[in-house]
Amino acid sequence: MKTINDLRLKVLEGKKISREDALWLLQREAQNDLLELTRCAGEITKHFHGRQAELCSIINAKSGLCAEDCSFCAQSVRFKTNVNRYPLMDSAIICEKAKQARMRGSHEFCVVTSGASLTEREFDELLDIVSAVRSQVPIQLDVSVGFLSFERAERLKKAGVTRVNHNVQTSPQFYSRIAATHSYHDRLATLNALEHAGLEICCGVILGLGETPADRIDAALDIRKFRPACVPINLLDARRGTPLAQSSPLDPMEIIKTIAVYRFMLPETNLRLAGGRQVQLGPFQKQALEAGINGLIMGEYLTTKGNPVSEDFALLAEAGFKHESAIMGKTGLKL
Repeated sequence: MKTINDLRLKVLEGKKISREDALWLLQREAQNDLLELTRCAGEITKHFHGRQAELCSIINAKSGLCAEDCSFCAQSVRFKTNVNRYPLMDSAIICEKAKQARMRGSHEFCVVTSGASLTEREFDELLDIVSAVRSQVPIQLDVSVGFLSFERAERLKKAGVTRVNHNVQTSPQFYSRIAATHSYHDRLATLNALEHAGLEICCGVILGLGETPADRIDAALDIRKFRPACVPINLLDARRGTPLAQSSPLDPMEIIKTIAVYRFMLPETNLRLAGGRQVQLGPFQKQALEAGINGLIMGEYLTTKGNPVSEDFALLAEAGFKHESAIMGKTGLKL
């Protein structure tokens, strides 16, 4: 009979756990099993990643102008959510935000735009923004700009983008329940374009959309195929005006257990706790860091504010993680 520790050893030996194994882990209900699961996930994290926290800041560079109908998203023009709407920001503003992110200890800075894709004019402007940030700020530059062709992915790489975020959000079988204006296949097509262009991939999920535990496992299995550098784990922040506004929050222990299983499935990937963590986890964010998370999205999210940076630094320290701080500005910024 297999045990949680047997699967931990399997992962540490460099072997993959199966869908059956992952579902078995997710079905553990006893308190002792949960403690063992999170302990083993923490050991896997330490083995592959040490105790250095991976920190990322993002900027909503084009807000509230998406024509898609993703039921969780406050930025869709189809829903009345009262979010700020504005076109692509000026490069000077984005450069300043990147400098601020680096000064507070972020390793990565991601430029995010609402909408399925950018127009050709906007894409040219984005390339100019990438060039400006790269020349002024010593930080890893990522983007999240909707669906991408191979040709555009290549142009991003040549401009100096390191990593592109494109989330699957949920499983292939559940995806049509949250979006009708595009398909899960469309998301996979962009991920394939990124892979073929040689860009690092950041690909994550949203938990709490109404999906089943099996959906969460199947999403992770698809993500695993692309060998992502980072998997942001978002938790639904049910926004007024969206179709999911009345969704019930998840049990924090269910979230933590899912994170632990994701660590078993994606041992060498940075698992980053992202949007919705304050709403859904609250005081249990430390337990998430102990159960497999080794990174955070810091500062503002796309349409909501995050924890004060000082609180996140205290949270990381309490969970035993090291991080850079603004003090490095005294000796110069280095990657």
